[in-house]
Amino acid sequence: MQKVVVRDTQMSLPTTAKLFGALGLAATGFLTAELIPGNLPPGTAVHGLALMAASFGLLLGWRVIGRNPGRGRVKVIERGLHAAIYLLLWTMVFLGALQMMREIARGRYDSPSEALLDVLAQGMRLGAEALRLDVLGTLFCGAVLSAMLAEWAWKRWH
Repeated sequence: MQKVVVRDTQMSLPTTAKLFGALGLAATGFLTAELIPGNLPPGTAVHGLALMAASFGLLLGWRVIGRNPGRGRVKVIERGLHAAIYLLLWTMVFLGALQMMREIARGRYDSPSEALLDVLAQGMRLGAEALRLDVLGTLFCGAVLSAMLAEWAWKRWH
């Protein structure tokens, strides 16, 4: 006899908290990514960075910020900070991948494994150069505000 699963807790219905968290973090990612090219060295490939950061923000806002609303202010701030850190890491990996693709076109790598390892090195190098106080402030404040907005939306329409 087979077991029938009636309720899957991973696939819950969309909520206003998820929607507002996703839209807020997407806007935060877009605005933060618009500040980054001014801090990078000239000639760094950043084509499509703002839209990619907004896409990451949309996904992470939905999955991280909007996941468990209604748990208090401390958890709201915690979810916002977690989302900001995840957005920062994914954006750095994306920047590293862009630079790696640019270096592949120049024939710099001898093997695919060397290119993949260089994604992390390039991302960390560019992340260290790009992350200034204005970028970090925009990222973390925007993520916490997005989490607060999601919490407000959950309370308003719950």
